[in-house]
Amino acid sequence: MEYRKHRIFGYSLAIFIHIANLVYMGIYIAPRVYGNPKLTKFNNLQPRFFTIWTLMLQLTYSAVSLICELTFENATKRKNITRYVNGFRNVLFSSILWPSCWVVAIVFWSLYLYDIDLIFPEHTSELLHPISNHIMHTLIVPISVWEVLYRPRTLPRSHRKYVYHLLLFFAFYFTVLIYTYIERGLWIYPIFAKFYGTIFFPLLHLAVTGIAISAYVIQWPLAKYVWRQNIKKGL
Repeated sequence: MEYRKHRIFGYSLAIFIHIANLVYMGIYIAPRVYGNPKLTKFNNLQPRFFTIWTLMLQLTYSAVSLICELTFENATKRKNITRYVNGFRNVLFSSILWPSCWVVAIVFWSLYLYDIDLIFPEHTSELLHPISNHIMHTLIVPISVWEVLYRPRTLPRSHRKYVYHLLLFFAFYFTVLIYTYIERGLWIYPIFAKFYGTIFFPLLHLAVTGIAISAYVIQWPLAKYVWRQNIKKGL
């Protein structure tokens, strides 16, 4: 299959880098958190950070895709399973992973460069090593672009299902943010605390959703340009 080796390399590299980074972060963060209540609170909230969600999604997608590529030769014997798994891959990447990677990169670096205190809770930026920072907030984009470059996808006849998945995913995450505020009395990201109670609070949510939808839309002309006649209208 065309570019199969490129995809296997990309998935394997993504899995290796993300797992190695997670292990390193565990080793790097643990001694810095010990005995510091503020940093401990931040560390306990890590599973609720959108960056971690995106990282785990990319790790999951890469693992599932790698399994699919390695078992491609036996696809004829597992036709139904292959069809459903490929459908899952298409929805996960197009609706959730690709938009999420761009949201993380654009929002994080915009706020990071403008005012780091808007994106990192107080005294927590020291917990993140610069290399880990770039793996989680920068490298995720090239990894996703690699997928667009080397895996042809069918242009959907209707984008409704994909957009619904996107909106549901981001609505669920916004719900987690609000639940965390109700449960813990704090916002995971300081920018939400700054704008809470003002007109900018809902506008911030709309802006993030707008970035996600824009990223979703852009991927299709990009894929069409890369593959030109190789991408066909879905039936």
